[in-house]
Amino acid sequence: MKAEIITIGNELLETGRVDSNSAFIGERLTLLGASVTRSTTVPDVPGLIGEAVESAMGRVDLVIVTGGLGPTVDDRTKEAVARLFGKKLVLDEDVLASVRAHFEKRGLSMPESTVSQAMVPEGARVVENPLGTAPGLLLEQKETLVFVLPGVPVEMRAIFEGYVVPYLEGRGLRKLTQECLLRTTGVPESVLSERIGGIAKRLARVDVAYLPRVTGVDIRITGRGETLKKARIAVESAQERLANELGECVYARGDESLEQVVGYLLSMKGKTVSVAESCTGGLLGWTFTRISGSSDYFIGGLIAYSNDLKKRLVGVKAGILKEHGAVSAETAQAMARGARTKTRSDYGVGVTGIAGPGGGSEERPVGLVYIAVSGARRERVREFRFTGGRDNVRKQACQAALDMLRRTLLNLPVGSPTL
Repeated sequence: MKAEIITIGNELLETGRVDSNSAFIGERLTLLGASVTRSTTVPDVPGLIGEAVESAMGRVDLVIVTGGLGPTVDDRTKEAVARLFGKKLVLDEDVLASVRAHFEKRGLSMPESTVSQAMVPEGARVVENPLGTAPGLLLEQKETLVFVLPGVPVEMRAIFEGYVVPYLEGRGLRKLTQECLLRTTGVPESVLSERIGGIAKRLARVDVAYLPRVTGVDIRITGRGETLKKARIAVESAQERLANELGECVYARGDESLEQVVGYLLSMKGKTVSVAESCTGGLLGWTFTRISGSSDYFIGGLIAYSNDLKKRLVGVKAGILKEHGAVSAETAQAMARGARTKTRSDYGVGVTGIAGPGGGSEERPVGLVYIAVSGARRERVREFRFTGGRDNVRKQACQAALDMLRRTLLNLPVGSPTL
């Protein structure tokens, strides 16, 4: 089955907003065994929307359209699709009742403009939206399927997974691919490619893709086969071989986050952790606590931005700050130790650095961060030089701190120590 994706919206063309819908749909359709041949973005202009859909219908068996189903004047997709199929927009009483109930559950009055959500092309199949007011639509012409879905990503994904996938499977589309992830951190994409690139090229029935993020690189392994079992065998074999080659920089074989992995290790060992943060300003504590059940192992955090609080709240000695400065290995170590002793946790993590964009110097540039992990028997400190804007430096610092704790819990090296 050949497929095309069409995303609708002026904002996708004018503001530089990332089109996450196309990426999601393309990936899911590929995993189902469909061949995605084109992805197009058009503005909220009925004529251009109609042209794009009509053109796609002449080339492929399946067209997925997202966006332009809202109640505002710039939401013109239904109008364009109805005109293309030669249909009138008619009021669907069931959709109207669903929209009204959506607002009543929230104690709100339904705006009159929202009635337009219940106007659908005559004869179209209406697909319930479990998370919003704009339903999805399914139209068919000459063996070509056209799905029209909301542009809000969470709503689109809910309808896609809950209805589109089962529908396509019922039409004979079968998943003949398997996919898995190797999640890495602390190693650049270029280095990973050097280490496994040659092996990846020799793997049979497997595609390997590098997915870089601010906090690390995910390696996606997609296996193909005549049957689902053969695809699964291919991908599992490739995953094992690549993971063994990459070693300790792989923190997960799947979609688990690093904070989930660290939380699992702490829980398994019956240990607790606390943090003392400066440049990350509470982001590390937030990262720990975004995981449900983290209260079992995360004691709490101390945000000591000023030197005064570093001394009074965390217990960093004035002599350390005077001799080595707030951004130093010695201060990070003292912060980690202070977090552990003040909260009586098994491990303490200290983070101090220069997130930027100001505050740097030739000797201590923006992106310089010191991270320490303190345990009852061992303390480890390391210097990092991160790049990017302020937010990226903070995110990278949190990821590095989690990885240092992971390596400590597994008794792995953390890199070159600074003390």
